[in-house]
Amino acid sequence: MRTYLLASLLLLRVAAAFAGVDEFASRLRAGTEEAQQGQYAAAMADLQAAVILEPDNSQGWYQLGLLLGQTGDFRGAELAFRHSLQLKPDFSPAHYNLALTLIANPQSKLDWPAAIAECREALRYQPDYAEARNLLGAGLTSEGEIDAAIIELQHAVHLNPALPEAHFNLAIALAKNDRLEEAAQEYQAAAAAKGGYPEATTSLGKLYFRLGKMQDAEKELEKAVRLNPDLADAHHALAGVLQSQDKREEAAVEVNVATDLSQRTIDAIESARLSNVGLQLASKGDFAGADATLRQAIALKPDYGIPHYNLGLILADQKNFSAALQELIKAISLLPGQAKPWLQTGRVLLAQGDSSRALDALAWAARLSPSDAATSAQITSLQSSGSLPPAVKKSSGLSAAPALGASSDTSQGHLVFADQLIHSDDYMGAIGELLRALVLQPADLVARRQLANAYEKLDDQDHAILEYYKILGAAPDDVNTRAILGKALLARGHTKEAAEQFRIALKYTPDSKAIQGLLEQAVRATPPVH
Repeated sequence: MRTYLLASLLLLRVAAAFAGVDEFASRLRAGTEEAQQGQYAAAMADLQAAVILEPDNSQGWYQLGLLLGQTGDFRGAELAFRHSLQLKPDFSPAHYNLALTLIANPQSKLDWPAAIAECREALRYQPDYAEARNLLGAGLTSEGEIDAAIIELQHAVHLNPALPEAHFNLAIALAKNDRLEEAAQEYQAAAAAKGGYPEATTSLGKLYFRLGKMQDAEKELEKAVRLNPDLADAHHALAGVLQSQDKREEAAVEVNVATDLSQRTIDAIESARLSNVGLQLASKGDFAGADATLRQAIALKPDYGIPHYNLGLILADQKNFSAALQELIKAISLLPGQAKPWLQTGRVLLAQGDSSRALDALAWAARLSPSDAATSAQITSLQSSGSLPPAVKKSSGLSAAPALGASSDTSQGHLVFADQLIHSDDYMGAIGELLRALVLQPADLVARRQLANAYEKLDDQDHAILEYYKILGAAPDDVNTRAILGKALLARGHTKEAAEQFRIALKYTPDSKAIQGLLEQAVRATPPVH
């Protein structure tokens, strides 16, 4: 009898141990999937439960670290990754993500020496880790070890030619070594790999300026400004290129835009901080607080895409799919080169039963991030889970070009969607679509006129003036645009420049009493020269 009882107790203990393992694996899997879907409160609850169930399992701490980093809790993420590495010192992804965390916090000094050390540890156990080699190269460049950085970054590019950041960082290092032609090739490769990389395009334009290739520099910098109108560095560089070609009026506009953007940097930093706070509140289950904080971040800087994206995730988590879709589409308009907003938009559309548009969004996520294994895995998971109907699963949709609006890779698709947004008074969204249309078709004056008008609607005169100058560069006899430009300059107090535009317009229509009246108004407003 005693032997039977001992055997029964032993079996119960074994069963309990297996149950604990099953519970840990279940919680870990659920938390990981929920984090990917932006369900932060549920993810945090599951991953915290997982590390309590098995505190000696490094994978649980690693996934918790990823979630904490995703919600902007960088100190918490660092501690979780260090705990994971104490348990499993040869865990390369934990070393790499710890390195990222050490340089991620915009409110603190970047700890590059410690990040470099973690990247080296990651590569010690996984030498073919392209992302770790890229980050190591970036760190060595930051620390002034340029020759060593070039070696690491060339290795990263060899390991993963589709990694845009490796090309970009290699270009920076090569340029510091005065290997300018090679650097230009790497900037081009970075832009090609990412399908819209304004920082790389800006750097390429600045490099062409150094090489004395003024037309190429102007072309690349104008492209960068279209890809990201809020990139102050691109406007500054373009102003310099225009000034060197004696295009003084256009250069002055770019200087004004760049100065305005630089002054708004403080708002952008605070908006980013609030966005992180919102995610942390959501991870603690305070959805009302998260919603309010993210809307505060959006109000502070409406053209910053990250708070819109995060609010979309939280609304989707609350099953408010209609409002979530609105925020995610806004994020897409402001962050056209990012895969994650497209992926989450696909999820929301699937939840609404719109599998056709969902496939379109997923196609764009796959196209924007072809080398991202995590994105590919999530798309495959959605396909295999039955979320997509059989006809869709069998189609080649994930490699096909999306057809309409923000998901289009045709100029006409962007124009159609921009027109829809304009009719709903969403001028900011329309601007995003028109900019992408002009990336594909820079000579489209219809799109450029619509863009200038949208800027006018948002009372963004500097951007509007810049677009009017570009229209007149291609169509100098466009009297209507010249008159509009003159009025915009007059409203900004640039009376001398306004008068010049009205005089040119009168050469084409000398009998126009309206333009003559505007000229007289501009002349009267111009202070006398002493």
